Amino acid sequence: MSSRSAGALAVCLVSLAPALAQAGPPLVCFPMSIGDAPSLPWGGGWHDARPDYDRGRLAGDALALLVPQTRVLVRMETLRRAAVYAAGDPPAATRLFEALRARLARGGNARAVALAQLDLGYEAEAYRQALFAARHMSATPQARGIEVAEDGYQLVHQALAVLRPDPEVEYAAALVSRERPTRRPLADKHYRIAAEQAPAGSDLARTLQAHARLWSDQPARPAAATR
Repeated sequence: MSSRSAGALAVCLVSLAPALAQAGPPLVCFPMSIGDAPSLPWGGGWHDARPDYDRGRLAGDALALLVPQTRVLVRMETLRRAAVYAAGDPPAATRLFEALRARLARGGNARAVALAQLDLGYEAEAYRQALFAARHMSATPQARGIEVAEDGYQLVHQALAVLRPDPEVEYAAALVSRERPTRRPLADKHYRIAAEQAPAGSDLARTLQAHARLWSDQPARPAAATR
């Protein structure tokens, strides 16, 4: 991650003002609009992890929420929250990734495998950003974490091949590739497809509106997000 991204991340995590979260990286500081859909326990803002949440339950709670019927945008928000919790607890992170990998290894029909790829890939990239944040905020820069080897974009892209057309999966692909300069053209392409296909008034359209500053160098927000 670049020094510029590191500085932006510090702004994102130090500030208690949600508006300043616009400066930070997408997978940590930009929540999804999911209405009242079930997800991991959380407060009202992007940074409001619950201090009383038992992280020993994280793997089980996350997988119980990531069932086949769960919409992709809700999966993305659940995985964002899981990454924040896991970054502060290496044993919880280990159990979470073991569970996600085991579910992918079990296989199943094409959709089940694709969703397992999506979840593992998205979480791998979200965890890296959340762990970087935890280390930046710690008095000890080498704050403990676990190593995650997966290439998140590759897994999400494989899932997209099965799940498309789905603008929410396109947006997941956009977010996991946005922070790597060599993949920014891919991120922009996925974003444009998501923006064009987002149904008017949907949670995805509201999410794209809330994330507008992430994509300020792209064409104006799609009509689907505003009409």
